[in-house]
Amino acid sequence: MNSQNNLSVLVTGGAGCIGSELVKELMKKFHVTVLDNFSSGKSEHIEEFMGNPSFTLIEGDVLDKDVLDTATKGKDIVFHLAANPDIKFIPGERTDKDLEQNTIATYRVLDAMQKNNVRKIVFSSSSVVYGKAGKMPTPEDYGPLKPTSLYGASKVACEGLISAYSSMFGMKGWIFRFANIVGDKSRKKGRTVISDFIYKLRQNPSELEILGDGKQSKSYMLVDDCVSGILFALEHAHDDVNIFNLSTTDAITVDRIAEIVTEEMGLTPEIKYTGNSGGWPGDITRFLLDTAKLKKLGWATRYTSEEAVRTAAERMLDRKTQSV
Repeated sequence: MNSQNNLSVLVTGGAGCIGSELVKELMKKFHVTVLDNFSSGKSEHIEEFMGNPSFTLIEGDVLDKDVLDTATKGKDIVFHLAANPDIKFIPGERTDKDLEQNTIATYRVLDAMQKNNVRKIVFSSSSVVYGKAGKMPTPEDYGPLKPTSLYGASKVACEGLISAYSSMFGMKGWIFRFANIVGDKSRKKGRTVISDFIYKLRQNPSELEILGDGKQSKSYMLVDDCVSGILFALEHAHDDVNIFNLSTTDAITVDRIAEIVTEEMGLTPEIKYTGNSGGWPGDITRFLLDTAKLKKLGWATRYTSEEAVRTAAERMLDRKTQSV
């Protein structure tokens, strides 16, 4: 990646848990503009950059064409992380939320880029695009993609739009299929299983409810590794559309996460399960991604899934603001 300080980048969702950590690294080399509506991101995540001449904040929504037109002008790269942050679908919720906040928002970003001659996009996709994959570890060329959730379907559509715009308008795309990304800023109730457990245990230290049967096995990546992998791939992969799994090479069960969180909090609660194998409709109960493609370029994670979970839990519990 070119390290010239005169390059300018846009980060949508830059006040979010992952976005703000990405901004921190980008600020070392570029002028960074953050576009965020603060529906899930927090101003405290980016307050350290306020007043820096290499930083600009635009408070607005990626669904707003006029805001996007202003935000994308003069940019060299767009890092598009703004999306519905909640994979979990709760029966009774509106079913078009992922369509609007993920798919249509990505279309609006791409269209503004095309209008303003911005040719590079980095996109945060998800491992849930694979659905219940018949091959594990699952490589990037696995298919057909059969997502089991509206969130997963919306991310598949986003990937298709990026591929189409790259083909038709000479753009380049870097698409990252994330594992579960965790860090100290993922503190909102229900945002991650770690923050969910911490919240529940603060409400009732003697009991912990686990959604599903606790046997769900998934990969968890520390946000530090996530940002490192994104920037490494951006610098070393040069196809028109570059798709990478971004994950640890191992997995951890929900039961083990519960053990780690209760250990860190010094508690021994009674564990109760809601039953069924999954925690919510469309939940993928088991996944493990093949990361050989990124490893072949010369990059690997520093933390295992268990180390990522424990480090994230320690960071959340160490923060001065203890609310989640």
